[in-house]
Amino acid sequence: MTTQAPDPAVLRRNRISLLLVFVLFASPVVGAWLLFFLFPGWVPSASSNHGSLVKPVRPLPAFHLPTLAGEPVERGWLQGKWTFVYLHAGACGKACVQQLYKMRQIRLTQGKNIERLQRLMLWQAQGQDARAREAVAQHFPGQVTALLPPAGDDADLLSTFATGSQAPLQAGNLYLVDPLGNLMMVYAPDDDPGGAIKDLERLLKYSGLG
Repeated sequence: MTTQAPDPAVLRRNRISLLLVFVLFASPVVGAWLLFFLFPGWVPSASSNHGSLVKPVRPLPAFHLPTLAGEPVERGWLQGKWTFVYLHAGACGKACVQQLYKMRQIRLTQGKNIERLQRLMLWQAQGQDARAREAVAQHFPGQVTALLPPAGDDADLLSTFATGSQAPLQAGNLYLVDPLGNLMMVYAPDDDPGGAIKDLERLLKYSGLG
């Protein structure tokens, strides 16, 4: 039994089809390579986000803390929502109040997505009387305020938020945690809240999480 030789015209069409498929998938990679190496000035010099990205993202460790309301809060509370976090030690003075207010206002701007964002204050409040604690709860309803133990007793949790030369409890930063419980972005005290608002709008628009 003889085998019929392939039709040269069919072989040629198959080769051309394979070549077109290769070009289709390879062209974005080749184009990006050419832009990067042959036209380096085209590459944007800065990212489009306004906060400082944490690279790589850091998963928060397990924690179990009491809140001002007397209820426990654990790492699982972070799951499923974007969370703005503020850390503070001692009396909640002017700088502390300003950051809590900023955190609240950023959330309020999110419109229909407001329920996808929650607020958490981690407060080392030793020495603060009941009136000081009640003032925070009264002025920032809806915010969960968890009480940290004395210095050194929750080092793993605090070290997750260490992103600069200052200790997290003194830095005054706002931190963004994703719905999987990962620290992903940091905003310094003097950062424009408008930048955080734009970052959140973009994240909530394109992310299927939270």
